[in-house]
Amino acid sequence: MKTATLKQPQSGYTKIELIKKIGYTWIAYIIGSGKEIEVYEDEFELD
Repeated sequence: MKTATLKQPQSGYTKIELIKKIGYTWIAYIIGSGKEIEVYEDEFELD
């Protein structure tokens, strides 16, 4: 899986694992929190 770093932290976390691309957004798992979020491609940088 691809990992990335959020430009703006979500609930104090910045590391995410990209799961599935849907158009211009990605479903991502926040590493360490167990939450799934939807992020736009300009909200993170690939590791």
